[in-house]
Amino acid sequence: MKKLFTLCLLFATAFLMIGCKNVPTEGEDTVPSQPIETEVPVETGRKNPSYYVPGVPLVDDAYVVYMNWDGFAYYYYDELIKRTIDENAPTLKMLLSEGVFFENLRTALPSITTSAQNLIISGATSSVVKNVYRYYDAKSNKVIQQARENAAETIVTASVKTNTSIVSVHHFLAEAHLSTTNPNQLYVYSDKTNPLVVARGSERLQDHFSRTEQLIKVITGQPLKTSGQTITVNELPRLTLFYADDLDALGHNFQSYYGYPHAQSEEGRMNNIIALLKDMDQKLGDFLQKAKDAGVYDKLTFFLTTDHGMAPYGLKDINDDGDYGVSKLGDLKSALKRFDSTFNLELVPADASPKAATTVVGVGANLNIQLSFKKDMSEEELQELKLELLKEHYVGMVHTRQELIEVGYDIRDTDMIVTPAERYFFSNNMFATLVARGQHDSSLDTADHVYGLIWGKGIKKGMVYSDLAYNYDFGLTIAATLGLMLPEANGIVLDIFERD
Repeated sequence: MKKLFTLCLLFATAFLMIGCKNVPTEGEDTVPSQPIETEVPVETGRKNPSYYVPGVPLVDDAYVVYMNWDGFAYYYYDELIKRTIDENAPTLKMLLSEGVFFENLRTALPSITTSAQNLIISGATSSVVKNVYRYYDAKSNKVIQQARENAAETIVTASVKTNTSIVSVHHFLAEAHLSTTNPNQLYVYSDKTNPLVVARGSERLQDHFSRTEQLIKVITGQPLKTSGQTITVNELPRLTLFYADDLDALGHNFQSYYGYPHAQSEEGRMNNIIALLKDMDQKLGDFLQKAKDAGVYDKLTFFLTTDHGMAPYGLKDINDDGDYGVSKLGDLKSALKRFDSTFNLELVPADASPKAATTVVGVGANLNIQLSFKKDMSEEELQELKLELLKEHYVGMVHTRQELIEVGYDIRDTDMIVTPAERYFFSNNMFATLVARGQHDSSLDTADHVYGLIWGKGIKKGMVYSDLAYNYDFGLTIAATLGLMLPEANGIVLDIFERD
């Protein structure tokens, strides 16, 4: 019954999505003659602006620079502004007057890097992209680990298909689609021989600074070294992608990264983050100034966002006496068994199968845990279980199967996702005490609320976008800026464009 119920819901969701996208029949013009206001099934009331016409660029003669700073939580930005209030205004603050700042930008499940990055460039949720990082497959009775798979069209594949010039500086999801020699469709790696990069030390040869140096050369048409060759991008690319993972690496605080020491406390972790953000902000300013000096800044439309935030977990420091320093997986097992004595939870790693005695398969990466029940569970039973689990002090949020479908999550055989409360975690290592860690597979605000700013040619100025928006909306909005088509997308085009 559970599988029949799930299939029915998925069929209904797919039917709604098709009905809302105005899909043309064979031989029909794919560009409507009049603007349309398409409805989006994921979030009721979210619509494309009336001036959006699929396939028609929203900015004339558009050149887009899409920058993704992996792991840029909104609270990081808040802290940066607080700590620099008496200093010269950082670049990010000065840019507020030049574009649209997003107060309530959210990521979508799964908030894990490769999957979330795929959602953004597809303008869609995982129900379309079909990548949830890791999941339990009941048919094979195995936990499946995904890599870079994406079932949808992306801004990268659409650019290649239409011969739209595109360059990626380290945005890894473009790597398989681009060339290391073709300036019209180029993938660029860091230049470890750049004297400015070398001067920063061997640990920073591929950090944000190194990558931004390559970005500067792409945008200003300077010769650059990549993959052992020197290449010049003589014509400004229509789409330039940029990716930096520094904030993500330091946010996890598993060890030392990019020359920053492994922090021994939450305060130290945040000190690392703010020091890095100041460095990234300064290099961003350098890039923008170089674009101005080259006379191309006013031609560009900029998108800056991230894939996810970062939820702190574990003890704040070694003297913290909280009970969140160790895994709560055992407590969750006990809570499930109290609800139903037949429930036996096992957290199963990737590429493994559950034990014969397991009746509840758990899948996770330390924070969120996906639960798949071997017995059929109706939505009513899941809601009842949800109420019981929310009584546990270490449980922050619970999403049932129907709730996941409603937000566009590709549930597969998942019945429920349990999010641990602030600083708690679910790990198979039941004895290790963790201090000042960070992870992002969470629905908490620290992981869900992310940074976003759009500015430049064709964009409204000095605007604060306070409505709910998702980072995957950025992907569809980039496509709309350039006139690219993402037919499977279920995000929206953001209403941020200048109009008479």
